[in-house]
Amino acid sequence: MWRTGLVAPRHVGSSRTRARTHATDEEEEVEVSVTQRAAFQIRQFQRSLLNILSSQEEDFNSKEALLLVTVLSNLSKLLEPSSTQFVQMLSWTTKICKENSWEDASFCKGLMNLLFSLHVLCKSPVTLLRDLSQDIHGHIGDIDQDVEVEKTNHFAMVNLRTAAPTVCLLLLSQAEKVLEEVDWLITKLKGQVSQEIIPEEASSQATLPNHPIEKAIIIQLGTLLTFFHELVQTALPSGSCVDTLLKDLCKMYTILTALVRYVKLSGSHLTPLCYSFISYIQNKNSKSLKHTGEKKKEKTAAGPTAMARALRETKPIPNLIFAIEQYEKFLIHLSKRSKVNLMQHIKLSTSRDFKIKGNILDMVLQEDEDEDEEVSACF
Repeated sequence: MWRTGLVAPRHVGSSRTRARTHATDEEEEVEVSVTQRAAFQIRQFQRSLLNILSSQEEDFNSKEALLLVTVLSNLSKLLEPSSTQFVQMLSWTTKICKENSWEDASFCKGLMNLLFSLHVLCKSPVTLLRDLSQDIHGHIGDIDQDVEVEKTNHFAMVNLRTAAPTVCLLLLSQAEKVLEEVDWLITKLKGQVSQEIIPEEASSQATLPNHPIEKAIIIQLGTLLTFFHELVQTALPSGSCVDTLLKDLCKMYTILTALVRYVKLSGSHLTPLCYSFISYIQNKNSKSLKHTGEKKKEKTAAGPTAMARALRETKPIPNLIFAIEQYEKFLIHLSKRSKVNLMQHIKLSTSRDFKIKGNILDMVLQEDEDEDEEVSACF
């Protein structure tokens, strides 16, 4: 009886184990089958897209090409990121973006979106952002007209027609996502550090980052800083690119305030260039408003639109300056507490080569007064 009672449960357990193993095998077969079938369909549509891309520029069908990119984007979601098929899809998409140059903005946006959607599933996009920002800077030129920018050609899909606003806005959107992720990591790191007991001897000395999360933050933030380093030197056209860049820079400095490992890099590569970029925006808007004032004498309707655009682009500037000054204020406070001079690589905002352009404000106020007088005359 004892042996019978012992054998029976073991037999049942073995059956259950085999059943679970069989179910797992079936699930794996289903997953493999889906990946393989999706990969087969992807290859068909890839060939169709390559046929379109190999045509002459005048025969290029942008609508059909964009439709194929949309189909490929949906099919790629069925691929397992760890699979060979996914790696092949990412390599193929990267190659297409590197070797093909088309001036159609919609097609460029669709293809670059596909590239980023694949890239972020396996690694951080910060290196990709840096390379693309260098391409944009090379094509559009520098805010200093006397500076000749060395053109890079990491991605042929970035050209004079697609660099801004199409690719630039896409990059800034991706950069904002990285900043949100870094902000979340910093919050998580603070929570973990607060639970750890740090010896006074260790806390009083500047040590290299040993925490895995801290290393991840520093790597991403450092590369992202070089991305902004390129864009704030770029002669971006007026509009959404400038507005979005200023807002992202505010977020960057807010995060730098929480994590000051890259004080030297921010002081030499970002802050001085931010002020140069602000001056570039104001000078450009000043010329635009002056031109608008001259045009108004000719009774054109471009005045209100130009003024609205100028005000919209300069609106984020005070927020950016405030974020930079808060960052510097925090560094001064931290320097006093830690007895380490964190400001040695920082040029204080009080000595910046920047001032509010009063003539812009005067012109806007004058325009408002003129409009009020015209309205009063009507009544």
